Order: sequence, then structure tokens, then C-alpha cells
Amino acid sequence: ILETALLNQLNYQILIATKACRINEAGRHHTLLEFGARRGQDRGSNAGVRAALIGGANFSSNVGISHVLGYPPKGTHAHSMVQMFMALGMTEEDAFEEFASLYPSDTILLVDTIDTLNSGIPNAIKVFERMRKKGQKPLGIRLDSGDLAYLSIQAAKLLNEAGFNEVQIVLSNELDEMNIWQIITQITDEAPGYNLDPEGIINRLVYGVGTRLITSYGDPSIGGVYKLTAVTNEENEWSPAIKISESIEKIPNPGNKKIWRIYNREGKANADLIGLEDEIPAAEQDLILHHAASPGKKRILKKDQISKTESLLETILDNGKLVYKFPSINELRAVRKNDVENLDPGVKRLINPHYYHVSITEKLYEMKMRLIQKIAVK
Repeated sequence: ILETALLNQLNYQILIATKACRINEAGRHHTLLEFGARRGQDRGSNAGVRAALIGGANFSSNVGISHVLGYPPKGTHAHSMVQMFMALGMTEEDAFEEFASLYPSDTILLVDTIDTLNSGIPNAIKVFERMRKKGQKPLGIRLDSGDLAYLSIQAAKLLNEAGFNEVQIVLSNELDEMNIWQIITQITDEAPGYNLDPEGIINRLVYGVGTRLITSYGDPSIGGVYKLTAVTNEENEWSPAIKISESIEKIPNPGNKKIWRIYNREGKANADLIGLEDEIPAAEQDLILHHAASPGKKRILKKDQISKTESLLETILDNGKLVYKFPSINELRAVRKNDVENLDPGVKRLINPHYYHVSITEKLYEMKMRLIQKIAVK
């Protein structure tokens, strides 16, 4: 049960980190805020925040886990603050003024509680003008509803006319990598019609992503399973184990294994290769990569086609003892950034991406086929 629980949490964090990475790429690496605490699954949302920070989020609005992880929480005020002021006989502008007086260095005003273009942004500009006279620098506005691309253009126009060209525009409301891509595309198409530079608008955007990040929206689970593939005796000798299935893709790869990343001549990651522990792919003249689920399907890489072979497997526990120094989130971020940069652009496409190959070695393939045949004969 413990192994299953740990595997489930690991799978969850992999999904969240992957989702954050996709959103980060779609948003051109602009500031990404994790907004999902209220939509996360109980304490799992804390693990989700950590994964999001590794995968591409810059900050989280979750105050507690941000403190534990050593990151300052980032967010904005809620609609309820403006509603409360109005319920007590005051105005949206009064609410903005009070917030700015409390957080002069982090003033981001949520402008869509009443009417974004006719109330929210004009009132925000009034507060920003008073801040400017005090020598304070407003940080941004936040749009949380409506046509976010159109409103970003109009917000930029109003802010520019008031001399606030550097004020950021934070977008939220069911964002993910696809609609961020659509927002950027729409701004690119429509902004010139308002005599605005689309890149100037896009470069001031910040993305607050909640539900579709912390729940790994669209990919809620990993199709992986926990299977026995090898056993060891008292002499530390490994024997391969295998499970047969009528579906070839469900037959696990047997044996005690390692995994390597193969880089092509251009330094891009070409494939991940799974092989047996005693193999050394870098020493091979011709590297044969078998498709893991399609017997007979393979490709051959010549040695001069390979620039580097990188071992990916790290030893965490050795004879029950921890032998690994866990990296910081910043170190993990750096690894993620480097790994993504080393992918071919076609693999990173949001629409119809190229398939990234995960293959098995000739030796592992032959062992697998022998075991399948041996069991079939019995």
C-alpha cells in the first residue's frame, strides 16, 4: 500500500510538472503564477505546488506551502474585497486605494468586478496616478473574465494613454497552454488594428493558472503500472521476470535495467534508451533501438550520428541507505530548463507534435523475446 501511495504521488507530481512546463512554453516563459490551491485535492495540492514550481511556475498564491518551500507567495486581491467595500457604501476606487496603501510595492488590482473597461481600469488608473505622485510604482492589473485577448489590448491602450506602459497585465480564468496560445495569436492578429505593437502587449502579460494546472487538466493520470521485472538472490544475482499479455504494449520489459538519453549530432535529444544494467551504449559502433511495443520495428544509429550518451538513472537507496543528495527546487528547475531546451522544436509543438522515441536495446529486446517464447512453449 505504501509503495502504491508513493507511486501515485510521484505520478501526480510528474503530471503537474509536465503541465506547468507546457504552459510555461506556450506563455513564452513569462511569469507564471500557480493559482490552484482551492481546486487541488486536499493536501495533494501542496505536492502539486512543488511540482508546478519545478515544471515552470515562478510563484504560487498558496501562502503556506510557499513559505515551506522558501518562495514568496504571489497573487492579487479577490473580487470579494471590492464587493465588501461596495456593500459598506464605498466604491471600487476606495477598495483599490486601500489595497494600494497596504501593498504599495505589490499593487495588482483586479479590475473586472463591475465593468472592466468602464469602471475597473479607469479606477485603477486613478489610483496609479496618485501612487506615481508619491513616487510609488504600480505593478499591474488583473483580468479574470471575458475575452482576455481583446481586454488585454484595450487595457494596454488605456494604460499606455495614461503613461503606464510598463504596468503588467495578469490574466486568469481557466487558462492552460492551449488558450494561452490562442490569446497570444489573437493579440498578434488584432493589436495592429488599434495601432498597438502586439509584442509590446504580449511581453507584459503574466499568467495566473489554477484549475487546469493543479488538477493536470486533460491528462489526469499516467498510464503506467507497478510491475515486477526482476528478482535478486542472496548473492545479489538478478533473474528477469515477465508478465504476458495479449496486448503487446502491456508486456513489461524484464530484467534489472538502466536508461540513457541519446543526443544527435546537433546536440538535441534523439531518444531515450532502456537497456540491461551491464550494457554500455556509448561503446557500441551501431546502436540498435527497438520499438518497445512493436516487435521487429527498429532503427539504427551510427556512432558518428551520436554526440552524447547520458545516463539518466540515479541511485537513491543502496542496501536500504540513502546515498543521494536531493537537489533544491532551483536546481531541479535548471535541469528541467536544460532538458526542454535540448528537445527538438517539433517535439514541443502543442498541435501534432513529433513522437519522442523511448526504445529498448538489442540485448534487452532479445531477452524479452526469449522469455515470451519460453512461456508460450510451456
